[in-house]
Amino acid sequence: MRLSARLQALTHMIPSQYSVVDIGCDHALLDIYLTLNHKNHCIASDINQNVITNARNHIISYQLQDQIELIKSNGLENILPPQNAVLVIAGMGTSTILSILNNPKMYQFSYLIIQTNNEWEVLRKQLSLKGWKLVEEQIVLDKGKYYILMKWVKGNSHYSKKQCFLGPCLMHQKESQNYYISMLEKCCKIYPCIPFYHWYKKYQIALQIFWLKKELKILKKL
Repeated sequence: MRLSARLQALTHMIPSQYSVVDIGCDHALLDIYLTLNHKNHCIASDINQNVITNARNHIISYQLQDQIELIKSNGLENILPPQNAVLVIAGMGTSTILSILNNPKMYQFSYLIIQTNNEWEVLRKQLSLKGWKLVEEQIVLDKGKYYILMKWVKGNSHYSKKQCFLGPCLMHQKESQNYYISMLEKCCKIYPCIPFYHWYKKYQIALQIFWLKKELKILKKL
């Protein structure tokens, strides 16, 4: 089976010897691929019964119903994390992801593999405050859209506002250049549209533009 570039990149972050808990499994494509190709033991979960039904039909079509566990759960509520497990949460917004991770079970996982659709800087800051540190970040361009994939382990970390915005693992990596250019273009479009009385928001965007321009100068020298 073929995966999207985003899901394919996720598989490269997951060690083959670890169990996988996939929250918000959609059609269970990731779980099916990992079971077939990486021999991971997968638990696929979603809060929506229709999603669970569709995922079950998809799993059965690959004859993997005895290998992939399917659990209806609100986040980690009904999940018993296996030993040596990776938690995958991908394709949701940061507020939803953080609400799922507002559960002590998160600390039973060896790794968190996260792909949020928005507010990357908020996610980086909040997870570092919860006692996690970034060990890997990847930029993936899939169907004209950039996705940021993050791999976290338990540990102490402190990221500056600049690092939370740019990504501490992405900074000074040549592969980040096109992504930062797209971010700079977006910020430059937003800045003149912000009314002056929203001075703090205007200041934040101006600061982000400054950070991006400085980082792009560094990347051009690499």
